[in-house]
Amino acid sequence: MSVGHKFIRGVAWMLAGGWTEQAINFVVFVTMAKILGPELYGLLSMAAVFIVLAEALVRESVSEYLIAAPDPVAEDYNATFWLTAGLGLALAVLLWFLAGPIAALYGHAEVAGLIRGLSVTVLMIAFTAVPVAILRREFNFRVLSLRAIAGVIVGGTVGVGMALAGYGVWSFVGQWIAMIATNVVMAWTAVAWRPGIVTTRAHLARAGAFGAQVLGLRAAELAAAQLPTLIIGATLGPLATGLYSVSWRLVETLTFLISTPLRMVSQPAFAAVTREGGRAGDLLLDIARLTGVAAFPFFVGLAVVAEPVLRLVFGTEWLGAAPVLSVLAFLGLYFSIAMVQQSFCLAAGKAGEITMLTWANVALGAVLILIASRWGLVAITAGFVAAHYILWIFRYRLVARIGRMAVLPLITCNILPALATAAMAVAVLAVQHMLAGAPLVVNVVVSILTGVLVFAVLALLLMRDRIGLFLSYARPAPQGGGAV
Repeated sequence: MSVGHKFIRGVAWMLAGGWTEQAINFVVFVTMAKILGPELYGLLSMAAVFIVLAEALVRESVSEYLIAAPDPVAEDYNATFWLTAGLGLALAVLLWFLAGPIAALYGHAEVAGLIRGLSVTVLMIAFTAVPVAILRREFNFRVLSLRAIAGVIVGGTVGVGMALAGYGVWSFVGQWIAMIATNVVMAWTAVAWRPGIVTTRAHLARAGAFGAQVLGLRAAELAAAQLPTLIIGATLGPLATGLYSVSWRLVETLTFLISTPLRMVSQPAFAAVTREGGRAGDLLLDIARLTGVAAFPFFVGLAVVAEPVLRLVFGTEWLGAAPVLSVLAFLGLYFSIAMVQQSFCLAAGKAGEITMLTWANVALGAVLILIASRWGLVAITAGFVAAHYILWIFRYRLVARIGRMAVLPLITCNILPALATAAMAVAVLAVQHMLAGAPLVVNVVVSILTGVLVFAVLALLLMRDRIGLFLSYARPAPQGGGAV
């Protein structure tokens, strides 16, 4: 089976699992948001900034070494496991002691208890990072998808049950811990490997050196993503934080559905092509051409229908999030493409420069957010999104150099999807204007169907080559086929 075919199969499993997971998660999220309201959700968001950051640092940092390594041995796996476990323990203890000062910074004492209660998930994720890396390296995305679905079912059941029982904001904590615990159990039962103590200083040094680079990248990545929540919470309070967090949660959901399958599967695919002597840059360009067809209509469509969707799903008390959601949708578009570029760099073992670029995003984002803060929530959001687009050209140049390819094709491959999406947006806005007096559910459904139909027709007319590209990867390669 060719790497290209494994890639399509892996993405298919991750898409199926991701859509199912997020559909369940969305129902749970809406149910709990309606029961608990924006202020309690804002309190959780204040605590979650630090928990999400710590979880990401252990989830995909040191363990990435096992995906990029040409032929890891038992000592590599053991070294990676104990380094990750130590990192998780250190972060969990640090969160416990910093919980009080963080709560004092926010001016809400409840945040300290939430941080301490959720800190256990950091250690839980650290202990499961290596099994997940093994499953990714082996392209076993079926197990990863089923694991994610089981986690949101168990976590959602616990969270909604606690909310109905009157546990308030602690319902979110119960949901979170139950979900992670389910993920841990399913990951360990899916792999035969078990940790041992046999390793060497050289293996620890190799895993640690690569992990340190990726750790810096994850720290920058999560700092950039959580920066607005932190500043909004400190300056505008729980209500504005809740409105921003709901908007980000919706964008994050769509980003998860599109970019996460591509990012999770593309990294081992890039590494496998390189090990087999192929050109990973060719695969990168093909993935970029396919990604644009999905990402542009999803996120521009979200920007166009933000207000009626929020009104329909969440009610009028959440309408303040509509302009924020429209702006953040363009960040979702950025992440869908940029995260694949990042996976390309990691598969090539080149984390240093992209880490520096991501920290530049953090610095520029902080500056623009602080400048925009005097104009309120929407301006802060716009400044944050603008920082990513301003520096994007440097990311393009980096991946082009690593892949030994021209930068222009990586950029121009998005022109046709962008034009088709612009036409789609005009059509949707026209339909919304015509249906202004219709029932809200009719307006939303007809708008979405119009967008899907218009973009599908334009894709068939203008982008048939991309459909052919997808089919060429979806078909099993003949015996003796190439690496890609």
